[in-house]
Amino acid sequence: MAVPSYEALVALDRAHLMHPQHHPADHEAPVIFERGEGAILWDVRGRRYIDGLSCLWNVNVGHGRRELAEAAARQMETLAFCSSYAGTSNVPAITLAERLAKLTPGPLNTTFFTTGGAESNDTAIKTARFYWQLRGRPEKRQVIARVNGYHGTSVGTTPATHLPAFHERFAPFAPGYFHVPAMDVDALKAAIEQEGPETIAAYIAEPVQGAGGVFPPPDDYFPRVRALCDEYEILFIADEVITGFGRLGSFWGLQQWGVSPDIISFAKGITSGYQPLGGTIISDAIRNLIYDQPPSIKFMHAFTYSAHPTLCAVAHANLDIIEREGLVERAARLGARLQQRLGELRGESCIKEVRGRGMMSAFDLHEGAVKGSAGAVVAAMKDRGVFTRHRNDTVMFAPPLVIQEAELEELCDTAISTVHDLAGSAA
Repeated sequence: MAVPSYEALVALDRAHLMHPQHHPADHEAPVIFERGEGAILWDVRGRRYIDGLSCLWNVNVGHGRRELAEAAARQMETLAFCSSYAGTSNVPAITLAERLAKLTPGPLNTTFFTTGGAESNDTAIKTARFYWQLRGRPEKRQVIARVNGYHGTSVGTTPATHLPAFHERFAPFAPGYFHVPAMDVDALKAAIEQEGPETIAAYIAEPVQGAGGVFPPPDDYFPRVRALCDEYEILFIADEVITGFGRLGSFWGLQQWGVSPDIISFAKGITSGYQPLGGTIISDAIRNLIYDQPPSIKFMHAFTYSAHPTLCAVAHANLDIIEREGLVERAARLGARLQQRLGELRGESCIKEVRGRGMMSAFDLHEGAVKGSAGAVVAAMKDRGVFTRHRNDTVMFAPPLVIQEAELEELCDTAISTVHDLAGSAA
């Protein structure tokens, strides 16, 4: 069967496919990707792009990994799917949960699997509330999230997400959430005391804020937050959906600051996007309380595809690659180079700030410094062979952990020269 032309594909897309964060104006001339290898993508017209954001912060081991496709095929040939509700299980899910326990510091040894980040954060929030119910403290149900944080756009996670565009015209939202300044521990403490710690179930945070614009914390931030959560009996949920599986140069993001949470939510890098898998890892204290209940009190939370055997088999193969190729250590090394190169933009008159950690980086443009601002920079980089995203005046980068050194230099050269060229044209 002949592949339709680009124009025909665009017409079919407009007629039948509704995209995430959709508006037709953003889809006048879409890039239609066809294949990928490593950190490189090609579209249906044969144009080459460096994948500057690991597609959506998730293709950690790069594109075209045949062993991941083969792992899925092998599992599908034996047992493609089975229910994993209580009373049934499967080998890949059991062994993957065991493997994650060994890879997770502190007393976090039990995993509940989902199929994505929003489901994982939903699960984490419900688990925290369930925990306090079992402790006889049902009034502890509020969730603290942070300004500029992103935790998903489901009914349960949209109130935790603090990006205004995701809230407009979707109200009313579920009650029981409030937000605090992202990097201010004193403001967090004041908010806890004002709301009353007896009403608060959990605090949720990304180790480095991702979709909000790549904001790493001060070095003392998370140790102080951990101490506050302990003092006020608040469960600490680490949203490791982006930062897990090596992105920051440690297996889990919070390891950068020597902190262990009560619950980890994860997705994206667990399969490098080859299959939709996510989950939560809970502390032994939470697990033991849930497991010690009588049969009449069950954890009545479920997804049809939780602990899906094919997804878990692909995750195993993905973790094999991460370990075999030393990608966590590689992310630390290449991440330092990424920060150094993009740091060359500091001091430019059009640049407001450059920041990042590990294989996550971003720069902000001063308003009006570049005609069309960050959107124009991203569009120009796309024309020059680097594909990434922006939010407002922020251009963001998170390339695959397997990106070659020469490709990383090309990415940074393209970003820097694009900013210089567009800033010059706006002068």
